[in-house]
Amino acid sequence: MTLRDFRIGWRLLLREPGFSLVTVLGLALAFAACFLLLGYVRYCFSYDSHVPDAARVVQLKQRINWFPRPDWNTRAMLPLRQVALDSGMVEQASIAVPLDTPIRAGEHLHEVALLAVDPAFAGIFGIVPVAGDVAAVLSRPDALAVTQETARRLFGTAAGVLDRTVQVNGETLRVAAVLPDPPANATTRWEALAGPLSRARPAAERTLVPDWKRGGVFLKLKAGADARQLEALLQAAVDASPMEQRMRSGPMGKTMQGPGTEVKIVALPDAYFDPDMAASRSGDSYGKRSTVLALAGIALLVLLLAVTNYVNLATVRAQQRQRESGLRKLLGASAPRMAAQFLAESVLVSMLAAVLGMMLAWMLLPTFAGLVDRTLQGFFAPARIALALLAALLTGVLAGGWPALVALRVRPAAALAGRDNSETVGGLWLRRGLTALQFATAIALGGMAIAVAWQTRFASQADPGFNPGQLVTVDLPQDAKPEAILAFAEAVRRLPLAGGVALSAEAVGRDGRKIVQGFRTRDGRDLRFEIKPVSPEFFEVYGIRPQFGRLYRADTDRANGNALVLNAAAATALDFPAPQAAVGQAPFAERGAIVGIAPDIRHNDLRQRTEPIVYILAPEYGVLTLRTAAGVDEAERALAPIWQRYFPDRIMAVQPAAAPFSQTYQEDARLARMLGTASALAVGLAAFGIYVLAAYSVQRNRRQIVLRKLYGAGKGAIARLLGREFAALLAAGALLGLPLAWLAIERYLAGFVERAPLGQWPLVAATLLAALVALLATARHTLAALRLAPVGALRD
Repeated sequence: MTLRDFRIGWRLLLREPGFSLVTVLGLALAFAACFLLLGYVRYCFSYDSHVPDAARVVQLKQRINWFPRPDWNTRAMLPLRQVALDSGMVEQASIAVPLDTPIRAGEHLHEVALLAVDPAFAGIFGIVPVAGDVAAVLSRPDALAVTQETARRLFGTAAGVLDRTVQVNGETLRVAAVLPDPPANATTRWEALAGPLSRARPAAERTLVPDWKRGGVFLKLKAGADARQLEALLQAAVDASPMEQRMRSGPMGKTMQGPGTEVKIVALPDAYFDPDMAASRSGDSYGKRSTVLALAGIALLVLLLAVTNYVNLATVRAQQRQRESGLRKLLGASAPRMAAQFLAESVLVSMLAAVLGMMLAWMLLPTFAGLVDRTLQGFFAPARIALALLAALLTGVLAGGWPALVALRVRPAAALAGRDNSETVGGLWLRRGLTALQFATAIALGGMAIAVAWQTRFASQADPGFNPGQLVTVDLPQDAKPEAILAFAEAVRRLPLAGGVALSAEAVGRDGRKIVQGFRTRDGRDLRFEIKPVSPEFFEVYGIRPQFGRLYRADTDRANGNALVLNAAAATALDFPAPQAAVGQAPFAERGAIVGIAPDIRHNDLRQRTEPIVYILAPEYGVLTLRTAAGVDEAERALAPIWQRYFPDRIMAVQPAAAPFSQTYQEDARLARMLGTASALAVGLAAFGIYVLAAYSVQRNRRQIVLRKLYGAGKGAIARLLGREFAALLAAGALLGLPLAWLAIERYLAGFVERAPLGQWPLVAATLLAALVALLATARHTLAALRLAPVGALRD
């Protein structure tokens, strides 16, 4: 290919602006989607790549099987750090305890991800400060290190902030180091660091020898260390821990099969794709390797479909240029010379589309980042742009190969005589197969998008067991004293807009804080139940009526702390023949009577079955619920001065009681949007593909069409002639796409214990949409065939 070939290709593109615009824009959209999706795949596989010797850095994860619904968590027993050091298999070890407390700079409170860590933490993660001394920070109780972005939030600038002071829990800390911002694709993130003796920690926890509480534990293994052997040592230490021994000797221990608490090691490069963490309650922060690889496959498939469309359209144009190709052959043009011309045109189109596609990707990056719920960085690095352009160059060469081959097959005599002789039957069937693949993709993605969106809507709008319309929740500080919480609740209760106030351990619908307790029955059995500590007003404020018996009431149960309320599942677990039979009974040795059976309330999402729950009156409160006819904003304004009076060093979080139910399915909503976007792109590519194929079909069959007209065929017969080909392609696409969609939908819905009444209508709707698109895409060329003049066609 020479520069002259590209100049000729440019003139040909300008000569047919409609063809050029459609071709370049179609490929540009595919390049943009491919660039974003493959960039996201690369981003996911690069998690924690910034950590030096990341393959030797491991994090402990832990699962406490004493809980009713145990799942893995990156918070492990803190003394395991010392156990690992004593094993001789690690070079460095550090704890990382999150401090759930805001930082006050001036008059303003700021939510900051503050970690209390050992001095080894900086070495493990390769933290090099921008300014100051991070080692000094982690060894002094009054020092703090902040990232550059955090410095800008606290002080308005990242420069000259050393020695400036902030307040944490009423203690004054001095900024002694400024750190670089951690990459967005890091499984462990921080915005500020303090040492283990920091004043930011509660006084009882300022120690270098932590008790058996939980936090992050990071280890850097020695070269050649056996991670499985170390894991066994850590498990043995957990089994011998005071907490584990206490649980084993209690009522709950007698019913536990297997380890009560499990601990495992996960290497940092594997942490993001760890399947245990992806299936946990914090799974939104982790990824599934199969899902990310599927996105890579979709990216390549989208590009393949777009290139298929271009090849089809370029082949049609090569058909239309038969006489030009034949004449050039007669004038002595060699095969390499002719092939170079077609390849140059293809490369030019591909490079233009790639440049436009990257511009589109740059504009769509914020939207795409919101779609995948990640802070994406480094997408437009020079090396990545160069690699994309190289891929576009190779795509152009490969895509131009088939049109060039079609042109080389032209026989000059036949072409100049007006006889079509350029494409083989095999080539025609290949392009038909690729068009059918486009429709299969569109149908499969469309059916999946409809099903996921419908199930998400069904789940987020499922009856929670109460009317959340006039309920507002306020998260209470975790370290607040019970007296302060009760005083705060009483002050809120006196507000004119308050129609009732209740306290509970967790907001209904938010699967966060789980409390399990062992109960010994009077007949000697030891059972475990999830308990829900609530105030006596809870059911009354939520407007929940009893299923049997009665529920707690503020006027009778405030002093009766032993009264119990169960749900039906708990009554069944206690072997009562019917839930109502439990009312008035006292099955537990150290508890009072069961006063009522509560209806099922959706404390969990639709992926989990209703567990046995015991409601108790206990001051273990984490959430205040306010019933009010006022809006959330008005309620927040009324609550603010009371909050400031009781919790001046904490940030108030107010939200509607219905919010947790929609937040639970945010990941599903994102999946539905991603599938919908991919489906729309696939439908557009399929429409373009069948549009091109219709143009080629009309051109290829024009003599047959006019001969049929001359022999008396009507418009209906001509339309059926063309329609049979397109209907067959659509049927082939449905035959391939529908089973794939059905399998994917069933796999997705298998995670739910309650399903929306879907039936097969998402598959039917996706197929009808594809049929409508095919009809609209072929209508123009079908009408052109119906209007085809026999005299002109035969003369050509």
